[in-house]
Parts: sequence; C-alpha cells; structure tokens
Amino acid sequence: MDVEIHGAKGGQKKPKMPYEAADSLRSTNLAKILIAVGEGEFEGTPTARDIYLDNTPIQDASGSYNFTNVKWDWRPGSVDQDYIPGIPSVENETSLNIELRSGAPWVQSISNIQLSAVRVRMAWPALQAQDNEGNVKGYRTEYAIDVATDGGAYQQVLAEAVDGKSTSRYERSRRIDLPPATSGWQIRVRRITPNQNTNKVADTMLIAGYTQVIDAKIRYPNTALLYIEFDAEQFTNIPAVTVKCKARKWQVPSNYDPVARTYSGIWDGTMKQAWTNNPAWITFGICTENRFGLGKRIKNWMVDKWELYRIAQYCDQLVSNGLGGQEPRFLCDMNLQGKADAWSLLRDIAGIYRGMTCWAQGQLVMQADMPRAQDIDYVFTRANVVDGKFSYGSASAKTRYTRCLVSYDNPANNYDTDVIPYADLPLQRRFGDKPTEISAIGCTRASEAQRRAKWAILSNNQDRTVTFKTGMEGQIPLPGFIIPVADSLLAGREVGGRIAAAAGRVVTLDRDTQAKAGDRLIINLPAGRAEGRTVQSVKGRQVTVTTAYSEPPAKDLQWALDADDLAIPLYRVLRTARTPEGDYEISALQYEPSKYASIDTGARLEERPISIIPVTTVPAPASVALTSDYAIDQGLAVSTMTIAWPAVSGAVGYDVEWRKDSGNWIKVQRTGSTSVDVTGIYAGAYLARVRAVSAFEISSIWKSSELTQLKGKDGVPPAVAYLNASSELFGIKLKWGFPVGAEDTQRTEIWYGAGNSLEQAAKLSDLAYPQSDFLMQGLAAGATFFFWARLVDRTGNVGPFYPAGGGVQGQASSDANLILDYIKGKIDESSLGQHLKDEIDKISGDGPGSINERLDAIKDLIKQYTDALVWDPEKTYAKGEIVRQGQNLYQALGPVPAGTQPPNATYWKDVGTILEEANALAGEVHNLTQQITVIDGKVKAVSEKVDGVYVQLNPPMAGDSGELVGQDTGYAGVWSVWSAIAEGDYVQAKRTDIVEADLGKTNAKVTDLTQAMVTADAALVERITQVDAKVGDNSAAIKQETLARVTATDALAKKTDTLEVNLGNTTLKADQGFQLATDVNGKVNGSWSVRLQYNPGNGEYKWAGIGLGIENDAAGNLQSKLVIGADLFAIEQGGSVPFAVEGGQVFMKSAFIKDASITMLKIGDNLQSDDYDPGKRGWKLWKGGNLEFNGNVAGGGRLTMTNQVVQVFDTNNRLRVRLGIWS
Repeated sequence: MDVEIHGAKGGQKKPKMPYEAADSLRSTNLAKILIAVGEGEFEGTPTARDIYLDNTPIQDASGSYNFTNVKWDWRPGSVDQDYIPGIPSVENETSLNIELRSGAPWVQSISNIQLSAVRVRMAWPALQAQDNEGNVKGYRTEYAIDVATDGGAYQQVLAEAVDGKSTSRYERSRRIDLPPATSGWQIRVRRITPNQNTNKVADTMLIAGYTQVIDAKIRYPNTALLYIEFDAEQFTNIPAVTVKCKARKWQVPSNYDPVARTYSGIWDGTMKQAWTNNPAWITFGICTENRFGLGKRIKNWMVDKWELYRIAQYCDQLVSNGLGGQEPRFLCDMNLQGKADAWSLLRDIAGIYRGMTCWAQGQLVMQADMPRAQDIDYVFTRANVVDGKFSYGSASAKTRYTRCLVSYDNPANNYDTDVIPYADLPLQRRFGDKPTEISAIGCTRASEAQRRAKWAILSNNQDRTVTFKTGMEGQIPLPGFIIPVADSLLAGREVGGRIAAAAGRVVTLDRDTQAKAGDRLIINLPAGRAEGRTVQSVKGRQVTVTTAYSEPPAKDLQWALDADDLAIPLYRVLRTARTPEGDYEISALQYEPSKYASIDTGARLEERPISIIPVTTVPAPASVALTSDYAIDQGLAVSTMTIAWPAVSGAVGYDVEWRKDSGNWIKVQRTGSTSVDVTGIYAGAYLARVRAVSAFEISSIWKSSELTQLKGKDGVPPAVAYLNASSELFGIKLKWGFPVGAEDTQRTEIWYGAGNSLEQAAKLSDLAYPQSDFLMQGLAAGATFFFWARLVDRTGNVGPFYPAGGGVQGQASSDANLILDYIKGKIDESSLGQHLKDEIDKISGDGPGSINERLDAIKDLIKQYTDALVWDPEKTYAKGEIVRQGQNLYQALGPVPAGTQPPNATYWKDVGTILEEANALAGEVHNLTQQITVIDGKVKAVSEKVDGVYVQLNPPMAGDSGELVGQDTGYAGVWSVWSAIAEGDYVQAKRTDIVEADLGKTNAKVTDLTQAMVTADAALVERITQVDAKVGDNSAAIKQETLARVTATDALAKKTDTLEVNLGNTTLKADQGFQLATDVNGKVNGSWSVRLQYNPGNGEYKWAGIGLGIENDAAGNLQSKLVIGADLFAIEQGGSVPFAVEGGQVFMKSAFIKDASITMLKIGDNLQSDDYDPGKRGWKLWKGGNLEFNGNVAGGGRLTMTNQVVQVFDTNNRLRVRLGIWS
C-alpha cells in the first residue's frame, strides 16, 4: 500500500509574542485621621520626628522623610482652640475587606440618624484579563450603590464602573449623601458585572470599609488633637498612628519648676497649671479634677497636699541611673485610656512612689515608704497595751521571694513591654530561687524598674508584723505612722514603762533599767507625739537628758529606751480598727530606715539588735517534783497537789500537764512561776511533766516527774439525793438535790431520752455546781421524756446515774386553759394583734400626721391669694405679701416703700388676675418663686410654683333686700402647688392638688399629696389621696395612703385604704392595710389586715378583723400569724356550717383527731372504737352506763358491764365470770 506524505520546511516564520498593557489605575484615596490624644491642655507641640506611622517616624533623626505627601496638624487641648481645617466633618472609619460577588450584594444597616453621609471605600487587589493569545489587558467591572430609608424600598444613588488595568491594589471611595430619616438607612452595594471565576481574569472586588460622616466643624475644647493626612497608595491598610509628646498640664505648687524639678522658697499652698510627670502631683490631679477625676466628690482642701509636697520632693531627688548619670527617682509616664475604679487607680499610682492612700480625719491622706524628717510618731510599750501583750507574725518561707521580674515600657522598643530581672544573692543562698513578677506602672526606665524590684524584694523579706490592742491612744497613729514598740519580753530586759516623775531635763522612770550615757530616751509628750533625747547621765531611776524636750513631760506617760546594743524595733502602721469592746486594734509592719540608701546607692544593710535573748533551743527544767497537802475549807478537808521545778535560764513561761492513774493528760494554764497547785485531788498514782518556753515561743523538751502515789479524796462522787420533774407550759422543769459529801462537785450532768432506757439516752446539759434546777423549754404540749442525773467532781471523777434503772418521767403541760391564755398573750403583745383592736384613725381628724395638719401651710398660702386686700398707697409691704390692683394680683419681691404702686417691676411681680363684681369674686393665680441662699457656707435652693383658679360668693350684708336671710358664702377652687428644695445632702420634691367646692355647711373636696425626700442615707416617697363629702354633721370620706422609706439600717413599705361614714354620733369605719418592715438587726414586721369598726356613740364598740403577719416575738424569734377577731366565726360549705366559733366555744360537725389531750370530756351520745362489731370485736360505752369489751379479732372473748353486773365470756361465748347483782 502506498502512502503519500506532505510537509514543509520549518523555521520560516517566528510565532507572535504576547504583550502586557501598562497599569492605567492608581489609588487616589486620601486617609484623614483625627485622633483625640488626651484630655486637657497638653504641653508643647510634637514634631514630625515624634509622629509614627506603624512604628516608623514621619521624619528620621537625619532629617529625611520616611513618608511623602503626609500632612499633619496639632491642637494642644486649650479651651479656645480652633477647629482643624482638614477635618470639616466628624468621621468614623470601619475596616472590613469583604469580597463583593455578583450574586451576593453587601448590605450595611446604619442607625445613627445624626449622620450626613456614608463614604464607601472599595478595593481591587488586581484588575486585569488575559486573552486567548496571552495578552494581558485591562478589565471593566460595573457596580451600583442603593439606599433604603426607614425600612422602605431601595433607591439607586450611584451606578458606575472601574475600567482599566492594575497589578497592585487599587482603591476608590464614594460619598453617599443620606436623606432625612427617623430610624436609619440600609446601604447596599451590588456588583453588576458577573464574576468570571477563571484564572485568566483577576476581577476580585472588595468592600474595604465604610466611614460614617457628620458634617460639622468641631473644635473639641479641652481635648488634645492630632490630625494626619496621607495618600492611601503608600499603605495597604490604615496604619497605626502614635505620637510622642508631653502630656496634659496638672496642678502643681506655685513655687515648683517641673522642668528643672526644683522648689524655690517656702510654698504658700497655692497651685498653678504646668506639665509634670511627678506621680505625686498626678495623684493630686486625679483626686481633684472635676472633668474626669474625683473633683465632684473631693475638693482640694480634702486632700493632704502638704504630705504630697514631701512625697513629690522625694520623687524629684536625683539618684544614679546605673550608667554614670543621674535621674529623678520616680516618674509617671503612662496613658490612662479607659474608665477604672477610683480606689484601684489611686492605689496603682501611689504604688509608683511606694505609697498608699487612706481616708483619715476627714482627708484623703497619701503616705509613702520613704525616709522621714521625724523618725518616730508615738511609742507603745507593755504599759499602754491591753494585757501588755504584743502578737508577732511573719510570712511563710514559701512567700519569701529572692528574685523579681519587672515589666516596664521600653522607649527603645517603641514602648512595648520589656522585662528586667533583679536577684538578691544572699537571699537566694538562704531560701533558694523564688521568683515573683510585678508590673511597674508608669515606668519607662530600666534603672527605675530595678529600684522598684529591689524595694519589693527587701520589703517582702522585712515582713515582721505586730498586732496589739490599746485604749483611746489608738486614735493617734494613722496608717503610715512610725511607732517604736518597746516589748521588754522580746528585748530580754526592761526597755519601756511609764514616767514616775519629771522635772526639766530629769525624768524619773517607774522601774530599774540598764540605761547609760549615750542611750536615747524616747517619751510620749502630752501633745500626742513622741520625742527622743540623748541620755547625759543616770542616777538610779533618774535619767538626765542633754537637751530639754520641746514640752515638759507629764507623769504616767510612756517611755522607751533605745541603746546601741539594744534598739527599739520600729513599725509602720498599716491599719487601726475599733473593736466591739471599745479598744483600738493596731496592725503594723517592720520598718527599717537603712533600706532606702541600699535601694538607691547599694549601701550595705545594717541590722539593728532588738533582743539580747539568744535565739537557741531552751533547756528543759532540771527536775519536776510532786507533793501533796490538805487544808480545811468550810469544814471540809481539801487535798492539793503541788508541781514544782527549778527555774530555767532564758525561759519566760512554762507549760504544765499532769495525769492520774495513766489517764489522759490534763493541761494547766501557762505560768511564769516555778510551781502550780491542783486542788481537790483524789488518791492515786500521779505523773506530771513541764517544759520551758522562751520569748520566741521556742519550747524545750518535756521533763517528767517520778510516778508518785498521793493521798487525796477516795472514791467517786455520790449519786444525787433526788431528781424530780414537773410540768411547765411547753416545757419540763427538773430539780435535784446534792447529798452529803458532794461539796467538791464541779458540775451536774443531765441526760434524757424519749424512751425509758439509759442506753439510748443523750446528754441534755452540763450545769455548774451548785445549780440544782433546770428548765427544758420549747417542747410540744404534752411531750414526755425520761431523765437521769449524775455528778462530776473538780478532778474529773464521774459519779453514778440517778436513778440507777428507769428514768424519772416528765411531761410538758397539756392544760388547754393555760395554753390558750398563753396564745392570747402572744397575740395581744404582737403588733398585728394590737393593730386589729386599735381604733381606726379618723380620716377627717386634725391630729399629728393627718392630711389636714400637712395642708395647713398650703391653706395659709392659698389664703394669701383669695383674701388679698386692695393696694394701700399709705402702707409699706414686706417681701411675699400679695395685694390687689385693678384686675391683677401682685406679690412683693422685697420690702416695698409706701406709695410704690403696682405694676412696678422693681418691687412687684404679677401673679394672677382677679374679677370682682357685686358680691362675687373670680380669680386666676400663676406664681413661680425661685430662691438660692448661702448660710454658713451651705447652699439652699428653693423653687415653688402655685397655679389656681377660684370663684367666691360673698354673703349678703345687712340691709340687702335682694338675698335670703342666712345665705352662706359660696366658694369653688382648683389649686396645684409644686415645690422643690435642695440643701446640702437633703433634697425634697412635693406636689399638692386640691379641688374643693364649699357652700357653708355643705362641702366636697378632693386632695392629692405627693412628695419624695432624699438625704445622704435615707429615701422616702409618699402619696396620699383623700375624698371628703360633708353635709352638716353627716360626712363620708375615702383615704388612700402609700409610703415607701429606705435608710441605711431599715426599709419600710406601707399601703392603707380607709373608708369612713358619719351620721350624727354614729361612725362606721373600714380599712385594709399592707405593711412590710425590716432592719439590719434582723427585726421583721410584715402584715396584711382588714378591719371593720362600728361606734354608735354610746360607749359601745364593735369590731371585726382578720390579719396575716410575720414578726419577731418578745424573744426575737420569727413567727407567722393568722388572727381573726369576730363575735361569730364560721365556715360554710354546701349550705351547711361544719365549723363555727361563737361565745368562746368551738363547734364542729365532724372531726378526725390523731392525738388529743382532753382535760374534761362530755359525751352527748355513745362512745365506741372504730372497729366495733357487737359481740365480736372492739369496744363500746353507752350513754346509759353499759360497757362492752371484745378482743382484737372476732371470737377472742368479751366482757360486758352494766350498773349492776360484770360478765366475762370465753372464746366459745361461754359465760365464765359473773360479778354483781342479778336475779
């Protein structure tokens, strides 16, 4: 087969090369950012080197710019600063970077109706397309923006396209003006061109973000502002903007130069505004600044600025920076960016200068751990401490830190947090490596962070604490005060006491001491402060000092002796608290003045000797001896054991224990003597042991005595002579007697049980000798128990039980008369029972607290308007008086001279109009009075408003022939009086509305009184509405009263509705009330009641009521009650009355009672068991006197009885016994 092959020579033409079009799209967005740098006026103006974009300065140190086309502006935060021209509006940018696809529009709801426009920022990471020949060209994407207003339909507001090529991110923004709205808008962006979804077309479209715009030129006074503008082409996203600048100005002393950190001359207490980063003056500013600090609650005079002045000087002192230079000791370089708890913030800032903040003596006091001009404030010795007792403590070894890691803001690292360590090598060798971490707030220097760490480690290890109680002297030392504590037991010799006498430079002490020339005698002066002087000479107890004290010492004040070889330990007061007994408890922490030089300069710490007692193990007593003796006490021979031992050197106390016949060890209270006595011992083999205790609570080993046979009382205590039980109301009373030979009884044990078995009994009580009776209370009526008693003597020997077998039976009273009388008494003494019986207050009464009494002032106020007289030119008027002139009413604004006619606006105020013709008068009043007064520095503000209309018919005068004789005056008025009062911590708002119609003997009135009152620790709100109708002596009234009151110690809520009708002398009243009350002492009173009362006017009084209540009884126990008061109380059901109470008797149609205690039983019919079957089972007692008993089951035999014969039948019903008379 032949195949033809056709072809051509290759390489004749070169293939076409694809091309790429140049980018035709460039981002032209400008980013404008307005940053609120801080609150208040800032110092100075930052430069381009101080402004950073993403941690890169705009201008570097050489002067070259890292960014081009960057504009910025600055406002320092002054009150009168101009607005920034580059920001004609308020804008808030929200970044999104959400892809917009053709099938899923982007929708954003806007609810801030104050907006003027929304700017939508769109972005394309790249925009290009590749054709089939490989050419890369531009691409077109169409999109639209719609707006829906107040939930309506979308309206298209923009339709355009992006057309071109870009290989990098391209952005554009479009401003969308918003139409007026009441609830908001929805912004929708739609991509019209479909997504190609191919790798040949890069057409991804993003919603980069949106900006909410309010068109306004705002100055933002008192806010430091940084405005910055840059081309978005330089950044893929909004960069982080930071600025380094001096912060706001604070109040500082007028003699202070915050730059040089120097104080000139003597400060007069005045302040000026200046920049500072001294933490002491920042503390003062936060406490007193009104805009963001505590200035609304704390005024300048309430802050101890004099102590802050000392602290500020200490902060500004120059110390070594560790690099050969010097720097201020403490600085506060921090940015408060959010709201914080005030006390926590003050504590954190005070921590910068090692301080604390407390409220004392009406001031906010700051104290710092720093050297003091006066090293002591007040001395405490065993002579002015309760029981002469100091309690010492310290932290656990587990919390003794030896290395500290401090976090601080490092400027060399863009102020990011860095950690610097500090270790105390001697402490590490002793306790090991125990690190802790702290955050140095406001610290931007590594050297200061090191000093803070060193202070933390030293203070943590100088942790000895002391706690003691004292009398009224406890008011003197405040937290932060330095107190020497002269504890002779700790020191090992006498170092403190009271002054016996004083004359000039000679002070006579109350005890012998080892004082010598060169020592320091510290005493408490009458002014309440301690002062030390150097001892010149000593003669016995008389000590002469080199220089007289600033005021003459007084007898009985305290002294302390500070020597080179035995120093008085110093403590800083941490806390003082008043105890329930009226004493003051003081807690203080070890204070070492030498640590400050060690922290700042690395000086060596010198420990001061505070005790000469060697801190070693204390030896045990050399021996312990037991002896016995006896003495006659009230005719009885009482044996005594004496335990004795020789004294031990270095011991301040001894622990003693003993036991008899290998029994349990019995402790004796710790003693400082070398012997103890145990009285009332019994004969037996005794063993004692003793150990010594040093001043440091170090105990020796026990030293035991020889086992010694001692003669004492033989045997165990006897049994009680008798034990009787008698019935009491809800209780059982026990009484017993002591036999001869029981005079050394220590207590009586009472045991009880529900059954008559001693093995199942439990101890009821231990009763000290010679008590011989006991009342067991809180039992149910008729409750029965069995009782036993036994004696225990003073040495712990236990006697036998009495009685030896079955116990003595006792039963709580079941007498119904006593129980009912008791319940009646509890009802009568309760507030609920008393309330049901009390007469309902008369609505129309004028007594204290009545609405009539409360309206007296308002009635007088209204009377000023309705009874106003015509202006008299010859008369002078006082402030507030009201006159009539023409058809107007005028009120005097102040004292008005004679002849000053209304309406003179200087003297008179128009308060209403009036119309008078013949015997009729009509008026309208509208008066607003406002007044602010200052008395003794206290501001009182009062505002009162009176609105009213009224008409009045005057009675006819003599000689008037057109009117009837005896015609009454007619009056109708509608009044509303509003008042508001604010004075100090008292605020009151009150409104009274009165609608009244009156025609002499006929009257109708509606009154509504509402008031709210608030004080510093109480709040009250009350509303009273009352309706009255009256014709002659007949009346009807309705009153509704609501009251709520809360104080720091109690709360009350009360609501009462009262109705009343009066017809002549007859009165019928009803009320319903709710009341809830409680207080911090646990007292509770809650009740609901309904009462009806009738008074015919002849002395008789009828009432009915029902009440529910919860309240404390006389003993304080909480009890709930339901009390019903009525002559007849009945329950009706289905036309019948199954239960009724009348005339002191209870009637029940049918009753089932599980357990009944009946004193007297009267049977109206027969009495039988519930299983009675004649002749077979159960029993029955006939009213006629016959009786029949049968067995438990049928056929078990039976017994019958009449008034003449008794018969017994066996199981076969055969008569076996017959007694009596029969024929």
